[in-house]
Amino acid sequence: MNTMSGTSNVGGYYIALDHANLDWRPVDVKKVERMWKCGESINKIARAVKRPIKDVFILLYDRLELGFIKEREGGIFGYEYTNKQTQTSS
Repeated sequence: MNTMSGTSNVGGYYIALDHANLDWRPVDVKKVERMWKCGESINKIARAVKRPIKDVFILLYDRLELGFIKEREGGIFGYEYTNKQTQTSS
């Protein structure tokens, strides 16, 4: 444990998110991907899989980097953001 930052330090290297639980059940990964593709917000996805928003964000980033999901209109806010933008411009 690195006393200066309170984080793991292996061989002089800082390990980002070493403290986080980033293990996902395959069924939850599929649920997150499905909800993302349907335009659901990150908040709604996090509630559905009973995980903190930051965990869902990291999973979405991972799946995007690997090509399992694509960027979308509204970003992490999904169709809720897109609908709000449409209503304000009317």
